[in-house]
Amino acid sequence: MKTNKNKKGFTLIELVIVLAILGILVAIIVPSWSYFVRRSRERTANAKAKMVFNACQTEVTRISMKERPLLNIINDPTTDSVKLDATKKEVYMGSGDFFFYWDGKDGNKLDAKDTNPFKADTSASDKDNTMLANGINNINNNGEGTYKVYVNNYKVQSVIYCDLPNGRYKGTYPKMIEDLPDTVGDSIRANGVVNADMKLLT
Repeated sequence: MKTNKNKKGFTLIELVIVLAILGILVAIIVPSWSYFVRRSRERTANAKAKMVFNACQTEVTRISMKERPLLNIINDPTTDSVKLDATKKEVYMGSGDFFFYWDGKDGNKLDAKDTNPFKADTSASDKDNTMLANGINNINNNGEGTYKVYVNNYKVQSVIYCDLPNGRYKGTYPKMIEDLPDTVGDSIRANGVVNADMKLLT
């Protein structure tokens, strides 16, 4: 039986060269691909953060209409102490600043002064927390995802949104996460939603 001596295959050197070229292509494509995936998911999260921002501002405005007359009573020097104490208990937001955190199940007003770690504002009742959360979530797809809101003087200042409390892909508003300085954006990406410093986003 005759063998065909003209039959050729790949040499070891040719295989090594092909594998090296494939390795270089993978090294170029994978980081670019992960960047585009991150950017796409963050843009989706930014859109959801904007939705929460607008929903929260609507609810905050509604609450402010109820509370501003109460603040006039509190700030009136002629108000007696009994009425003053009773009126203070009716105020949920007040004109100060606070954070509101929704973990996907429950909403909590956080003390803006006690930030390490963030602690719940004990003066806020569960009923009031639930009312604010429901007001936002009625517009925000029944409370999907996790978000944190910064409110100051009855105005929403900033929002951070993520599908999960410690998820990778977060969105922010009014400044989009990709428009933030690298150090701020990287800090937000690395930490859970509850630990985000919202004042850096204003």
